[in-house]
Amino acid sequence: MQKGKRRNNKLFTMLLAVVVLSCLVIIGRQEYEIYRLKQEKEATENRIEALHADKAKLELERKMLDDPKYLEKLAREEYNMVGKNEVPLFIVDEKKAAQEPK
Repeated sequence: MQKGKRRNNKLFTMLLAVVVLSCLVIIGRQEYEIYRLKQEKEATENRIEALHADKAKLELERKMLDDPKYLEKLAREEYNMVGKNEVPLFIVDEKKAAQEPK
């Protein structure tokens, strides 16, 4: 009778160990998934903040485009445009000009 009881205790202990180990694996996977989702959430929030900052800059740029002086400055700097009765002046870098093939 002792042998049967011992065998049952051993079997119960092994079964309990398997159940506990299975539970730990499941909990570990869930914790990792929670960690991964928190990291993803943080990255998304950072991206949202960056997009809000970009939106604010673009809104400011849009408002500035209504100003004729800003438009003139932008046309001169970005597109090398000149006004009426102005003589265009081009500055040539001698080092770059000497390196370029003719």
